[in-house]
Amino acid sequence: MQRIIQNKKILLFLITLQEAFIAIIPFFILTGILTLLNILIQYFHIKFFFISPEHFSLFTKTIQSYTSIIPTISIAYFFAKRIKISEIMAILLSVTTFITIIFYEHPAFPLELPYGFTAATVTNPIIATIFLKYLYPVFSLDIKANDGKHHAYRLFNYLFVFFIAYFATMITYITIDFVMDYLIDELNPFNLDLPGIVLLVIRNLLVQIFWFFGMHGEHMVNALFGKELLFKEMFPNLTYGEFQRIFVNIGGAGIGLAILISLLITAKDKTIKKIAFISSPFTIFNIDNILIFLVIVFNRFLLIPFILLPIMNVLIAYISIKIFNIQFTNYYVVWSMPVFFDAYLKSHCITAMILQMFLLALDVFIYTHFMKKFFSSQSILTHASALEHNLEIETELRAKEDIKAFQANQELIDANFKIREVIDNLNTKKLFIYYQPKVDIKNNKVEKFEALIRYNDDGKIKGPYFLDIIEKAGLAPIIDIWVCKQVKKDIEKFRKLGFYPILSVNLHPDTLKSTDAISKILDILKDENIIFEIIERSFVNKTAVRNINRLKSSGFGLSIDDYGVGYSSLETLIKYKIDELKLDKTLIDKIESHRGYLICSHTIHLCKEIGIEVVAEGVETQKQLEILKNLGVDLIQGYIFAPALPLNKAVKFAKEFEKLHLKLS
Repeated sequence: MQRIIQNKKILLFLITLQEAFIAIIPFFILTGILTLLNILIQYFHIKFFFISPEHFSLFTKTIQSYTSIIPTISIAYFFAKRIKISEIMAILLSVTTFITIIFYEHPAFPLELPYGFTAATVTNPIIATIFLKYLYPVFSLDIKANDGKHHAYRLFNYLFVFFIAYFATMITYITIDFVMDYLIDELNPFNLDLPGIVLLVIRNLLVQIFWFFGMHGEHMVNALFGKELLFKEMFPNLTYGEFQRIFVNIGGAGIGLAILISLLITAKDKTIKKIAFISSPFTIFNIDNILIFLVIVFNRFLLIPFILLPIMNVLIAYISIKIFNIQFTNYYVVWSMPVFFDAYLKSHCITAMILQMFLLALDVFIYTHFMKKFFSSQSILTHASALEHNLEIETELRAKEDIKAFQANQELIDANFKIREVIDNLNTKKLFIYYQPKVDIKNNKVEKFEALIRYNDDGKIKGPYFLDIIEKAGLAPIIDIWVCKQVKKDIEKFRKLGFYPILSVNLHPDTLKSTDAISKILDILKDENIIFEIIERSFVNKTAVRNINRLKSSGFGLSIDDYGVGYSSLETLIKYKIDELKLDKTLIDKIESHRGYLICSHTIHLCKEIGIEVVAEGVETQKQLEILKNLGVDLIQGYIFAPALPLNKAVKFAKEFEKLHLKLS
């Protein structure tokens, strides 16, 4: 299972479904509230002055009937968004084919939507959206709009695609339905001459599997195999259905109450905890749709307990009732009766309630174990491991406290998808190190280069768009270690070309705060002529300062990067042994103004006085270059000379630059 989920396409498929299900949780909260109110109205015969109990019950059932089509719309939208086709066309096609499927299965008017998820609810929008994707290039009208109405023509291009996809979806569904009907008729396990307890185990297994894949398990099994078993007596005065409700589900499908309690115990994410608290009153009355779609559906970490715990409950409860000879009354337990009340009213004995308590405690214990694994999987350490694997970094960073939690302004599933998508796209075949020259304008030579990451996006070499996400996720140390390893390899290539440059490597503040990361970097670049570029906020952290001193004492140079932006302090220049200071591009861009000139001039003069070499980065114009020369800047880095270059071109640039200026001199 783990290996399958690690497949990128399957992972994206599952994440898309999770997004779709999470998006409709507000709707399930609404249906849960209405269902709960309806139960209370029926129990206590409450009357509202504006609506009768009968009308409220009818209204609730009407809203509930949309639980089959709302998810269809959500799935269609998110899949269309993921595979980059028109969302509105995907929704229209999915809804149209879904309604057609309902009529095909139950040809009657007025048309009634099924309550709860059906197989078509989940599969139909996926099939329909895929057909739109692959039929569009073939049947699109391909109208090009040059009059500002591209948005309208873009949808009109789907005209033939829509109709062909509609018939293709229907043919596919009818074919699948025919095959499934045949298989179910031939392989219906409830037609076998098996003991009732075995059939109940089989039923629970099927119900839980359907729920796990986002379909209403009870309704699906009832529709496919019937529900005759539920009305048969298991013990005197106790049907299989009542046994299921009292001793197996305990708060709803998959043992909803155990899911809720273990979730409240283990969840650290505020959003999940809030939804767990919101779902609490519903779970008490065995309405657990919110919980299931929040944490269970397509969650591989909870698959085992979700499927196996109800079966465990069946066996333990069955054996316990026989051993303790629990007797039952003829009181009929409805599905919404709260836990403990249902056991007492059905048996009038404490033993049945104690059995429920034992089962619930055992279920909570087991779910808590798996919940911890689930939430640790959301941890940044999991992403760190994946990124290390992709970048072929064998040694893991041990210090958990040095890796910050992933903080994003989106929901948990979006955040995890974003970082997972970035990680899956990063590997040694797509990432490269380019080198930007630092030109010595006094001696007209190029001996220093800054190592910069570049990304191959389908043949186009781009800057590292992903760094912001990686940094927010606390994974910067892994990227920095990879850069150091590549620089080490490139140093050997430079030497083979007869070139011995001084290379600069950027280190993120998180890397400097990680003692393990610094130890690894020291080991990789030992005895090499390297300058580490660090930003000034790194000096705020005590651990980072200790690690910076380790780098300095190991013989490496230190450069203050982005000076003049954000946190800048003269104390840093006084207190620490800095070799180089880089004036940020924002200062260079203002150097032609009076204030900008004064700031740059005084900074350069101060550095000269205390023996710090000055680099001007982001230099782009001849005017900037002339001013910086007159101010006595040591090195120029920027597009006026060269962008970041591949290794061979960087060497070529350096040699040709020196030859050119030798001739000129």
